[in-house]
Amino acid sequence: MKDFYTRKSREEGYYARSVYKLKQINSRYYIIRRGDKVLDLGCSPGGWVQASLEIVGNQGFVTGIDISPVRRIEKPNFKFIRSDIEQAKIEGTFDVVLSDMAPKTTGARDLDHERSYFLAKTALEIAKEHLREGGNFLCKIFQGARYQEFLSEAKKNFELIKTIKPEASKKESKEMYILGKCLKHKKE
Repeated sequence: MKDFYTRKSREEGYYARSVYKLKQINSRYYIIRRGDKVLDLGCSPGGWVQASLEIVGNQGFVTGIDISPVRRIEKPNFKFIRSDIEQAKIEGTFDVVLSDMAPKTTGARDLDHERSYFLAKTALEIAKEHLREGGNFLCKIFQGARYQEFLSEAKKNFELIKTIKPEASKKESKEMYILGKCLKHKKE
C-alpha cells in the first residue's frame, strides 16, 4: 500500500514523493526564491527540479545533475547534465545548492551511513565552490557516527545551520536534512 505522500505526488503529477520534503522545508525557511539560480545534485527522477522550477518561476534557472536521467522536463529554464557529480562540469555560481542524494542502501547501517556521509561531503564541497556568497544549501544525510562531523564542517561555512526532518520524511527513516543559510565570505 502506498503512503499518503506517494499517492499525493502521483495525483498532483510530481515524479517523487520527496517533492513534499523540499516544499515543506522551503515554506518554512525560504531557501529558494523567485528568480534564483538553483543547482540540484542527484536530481533524478526530477521531483525537486519540478518544485524548484515552480518556485523560481520564469525568471529563475535550475540545473540538475545525475547519473540517471530525469523524467521528461522540457522547460527553457532547466538544464540537465548527465554525469556523476564528481566529474560534472559545473559552470557559474548559484543562489541555492540542493542535494537529496542517497546511496543504494544495503541494510548495513554503518555502511549506508558512511556512503551517505561521502555524498553529503561531496555536495558540501560543490556548494562551497559554486554558491554565491550569502547562498543557501540543503543536503540529506543519514544519521550515524559521522553525522556530527558533517554538521561541524557545515557550521564553518554558513551563518545559520538547521537540522530538519520534514513531515514528509518517513518516520522510520534515518535521513536528516542539513540546511545551511547564508554562505560565509568566500576566501579568494
